[in-house]
Order: sequence, then C-alpha cells, then structure tokens
Amino acid sequence: MSLSRTSSSPAGQIVRAVSFLIVFGLLAGFAGYSGHVSALSTPEEVEADAIIVLTGGEGRLQTAVRLLESGAGERVLISGVNPSVSEEAVRTTSNIDPDLFACCIDLGRDAADTIGNAREAVVWADANGFERIIIVTSDYHMPRAILELRALMPDHDLIAWPVPSPRPWENATAARRWALEYLKFSAVFFREMARGAFSGDE
Repeated sequence: MSLSRTSSSPAGQIVRAVSFLIVFGLLAGFAGYSGHVSALSTPEEVEADAIIVLTGGEGRLQTAVRLLESGAGERVLISGVNPSVSEEAVRTTSNIDPDLFACCIDLGRDAADTIGNAREAVVWADANGFERIIIVTSDYHMPRAILELRALMPDHDLIAWPVPSPRPWENATAARRWALEYLKFSAVFFREMARGAFSGDE
C-alpha cells in the first residue's frame, strides 16, 4: 500500500483530525492564558498580614520590599532563596535597608520549585498566624503559583500582586517562557480538577 493511500485511509484521517484538534486546543488555550495574564492588575489599595515573594523573576523582590515599606503587610517571606546565597548578599543585591531586613524579612531556603514555594509558604504563614497574604511573583507565573498555594492554603486569603514581564509577542525569549509556563499551568490545573473530582466521589 502506498504512503498516499495510507494517509488517506480512515485511520489516517482520524489521526490527522485528532492532531489538529490537539494543536488547535493548545493554541487556543495559550491565547486565552496570555490574554488573561496580560489583563492582570494590582489592587489599588491593599492591607494584609504579610507578603510572600517567590524568587526567580526580575522585579519581584523589589516589589515586595516596596509593599512592606508602604505598610501593606507586616512581614515578608522571600521563598526559594538559594542555600548558597548569604543574607548579606540578598540584602545588598536588593538594596534593602538593614534595619528593615533585620526586623521584617525572612528567607526561605527549602523551595526549589513552585510546589516547594507553596509548602514553604504554608509553614511560615501558620507559624506566624498570617491569614491574609499578598503573593508577589511575575505575571506569567501568577496563575500557577496561586493554584499551588491555594491547594495547600485553602483557608487563607491570598491576594495576587503580579509583577509585569515582557509579553510573548515582544521577543522569542518571552514567547518560550510564557509557552512553557502555560504548559506547566495546564498540568497543575488538570491535576487540581482531578483532585476535586476524586474528592467529590468519596
């Protein structure tokens, strides 16, 4: 049987149709994700017990410090600090006032990924009695971060504070970053959907 006949067989047509639907679904989902993230904004006024900033993106730590200085929260957890980085290096690199750093900033060194951030966050929040918390991370990372945090902190009031980042249509690096994050977000989203469905069956 020739290749042309195989590709035009019913089985081949089904494969092509399914492949098209998968690609279309991914592209449509990414478009929706990008539109949602691009529309994220910060609250005009916010008061919280504390602030948690997830390391890994430009401007995140500086944003959290500005919120702390403005009185939006009493204390900051910097989650995901590399164990090899000293407190002094964190302070000087971020240009944080030494007195403010000493009194009101904690370093979390156990998290290596977003799930780790969530685990670190819930331990810190519960240890300090914090219930209303501002979450600071890059805008493209916020949807997945909130999902992971809410999975472990369902009784806490989490306030998203997205830090703007280059849009995926601005350059190839941003496009790759957002596309990869969309795939990670989708995996977590469907995982949480499955968990909800399973819990509902019990």
